[in-house]
Amino acid sequence: MQNIVDEGFAAGHDQLANAHAQVTDFPEADDAKSTQSQHAQPQRAQAHDSRPCAVINQRQVEASARHQVPELTFLISTLDAGLYSVPRYDELPGARFLIVHQLSDPTMRKLYREHALASFDSRFEYLAVEGRGLSKSRNIALAACATRYAYVLDDDVQLHPQAVALVMEAFTCTEAAAISFPHVKTFPLHERDPDRAAPPVAFKHHSLMTLARVRSVDMALDLCQFHARFDEQFGLGTDQPSGEEFIVMSDARQQGARLMRANLGIVAHAGVTSGSDFYSTPAKARTKGRMFARVTGSRFSPLSLAFFLRKAPVAFKHGYLKTFAGNFFR
Repeated sequence: MQNIVDEGFAAGHDQLANAHAQVTDFPEADDAKSTQSQHAQPQRAQAHDSRPCAVINQRQVEASARHQVPELTFLISTLDAGLYSVPRYDELPGARFLIVHQLSDPTMRKLYREHALASFDSRFEYLAVEGRGLSKSRNIALAACATRYAYVLDDDVQLHPQAVALVMEAFTCTEAAAISFPHVKTFPLHERDPDRAAPPVAFKHHSLMTLARVRSVDMALDLCQFHARFDEQFGLGTDQPSGEEFIVMSDARQQGARLMRANLGIVAHAGVTSGSDFYSTPAKARTKGRMFARVTGSRFSPLSLAFFLRKAPVAFKHGYLKTFAGNFFR
């Protein structure tokens, strides 16, 4: 693992001089290490090349720094024991990853940190923060991302073995601020072969309607062009547990960003995404209505009414029509 990042960023902290993390000693290290002789310092530097290093503070990377690093980082958000579900991604040897790990119990910080040190390699950075809220986690990851391009992930997904090349080529072809790649349940066996030729990819422009289909694990972003941030009143960990993807993409569209959609899924997500269950509780139904109100300015906008009419049969099929209909417009 390249960097272990612990919470401690304060307002007014100096911006990075460049897009790479600054390496410091382990936060738990005793003061004696700082007084080692100059003769011992080269040995410490050599050890840093082969084992994890620690960066004490969160990062706030400026766009000008990202321009200098036209690479892709996969941003992984996880909470508490979800860290144990994060894959090692051995099929992507040249990839970069940033894990934002939210802790609801600060006393577990050391145990989780030891797991991160033992489980991940130099492709990964690990950032531990206290608190909860998926949108908050995403925003921390976006601020800390040291590369121009980012792909938003959960802690339980798999990646196409050529994901990095496909995303980078997509940005070269489209010059978009954001590109959505629809996720799939699983990759066919032949697509798990890293030596297989990459499949062809086609792109279309997003409309406000198509943005409603985007899930967070579908989102590739050019952070030098994409300046919207997740609304922290929406998303898992809040009382409005979905809708954050639609809102952030709609905000970007409002800002004039170029938003494209691809025909190829490069993320396999076997589980149900948080936005797929929009009907089973009053909170979930209300959230969808408030999501459209947040984007369109009205709970009774044509887009909101179209969504309600289209999804009511789905809620009925699962036995939740009364819950959905009774709470959507509240």
